[in-house]
Amino acid sequence: MRFPYKDQVQRLRDIYPKGTRVELVAMEDPFSSLKPGDRGSVDHFDSIGTAQIIWDNGSTLGAVYGSGDELRILTKSEVIKEQCRKVAVTGRTNMFDTKAAFEIAVEMGFNELADFIFMDTNAYCHLILTGEIQ
Repeated sequence: MRFPYKDQVQRLRDIYPKGTRVELVAMEDPFSSLKPGDRGSVDHFDSIGTAQIIWDNGSTLGAVYGSGDELRILTKSEVIKEQCRKVAVTGRTNMFDTKAAFEIAVEMGFNELADFIFMDTNAYCHLILTGEIQ
């Protein structure tokens, strides 16, 4: 395996800034407990191009650039749905109480969901009813 050039690492850092939600597509490490579909948040890219990821399952195993490891960036819609489910799981509010859902989203650092609720309450209610974003 070749290590990436400095400009390649910077390009990766630009594409995957800290906090970017990703899904594992493939991983070459035969000893990893991670499996395709696992999700996490990018912490940073180190100097050799390894994406240091905080996985939702508690793992902190990195994904290595240039190996068989493959990540997919979640769409904004996927992130909003994921955040909505996490707010709902708290059981702290009726999800149709948009003011309370907004406040919980802000408290949990779910800026995408908070913005979505604030900017388009009707689309948010549609999401709660159908599970889909228009």
